[in-house]
Amino acid sequence: MVCKMKWLWIGGEEPKDLPQWAYHHLVTALGINPDLLVKLKCVEQVGFFEGSPVTQIRIFDSEVAQGMAEIRDFASLDDHPDLIHYEGQLEKKNGKIVMWRRQGAG
Repeated sequence: MVCKMKWLWIGGEEPKDLPQWAYHHLVTALGINPDLLVKLKCVEQVGFFEGSPVTQIRIFDSEVAQGMAEIRDFASLDDHPDLIHYEGQLEKKNGKIVMWRRQGAG
């Protein structure tokens, strides 16, 4: 049962490399230089937007965060919004991606 619950849970994991959908969107839609994305990590969680399931993502520089905060999961950045470079979501129903750059981010 424990393994099954872990499998169903998305979010709460450690920071990880950017998923392909986020990387592709940042490069193609937002015009971000891929070389700038190499050192960035992300945290994700499942949520809902207008009643539909989404994967929410926060992207940050793990090297900068290392000296300022312990980032364990999505909620860890609630108290450190200045560390978030990009934030957004992937709508699971239609694959639509909405992502934006945070004001004042690195």
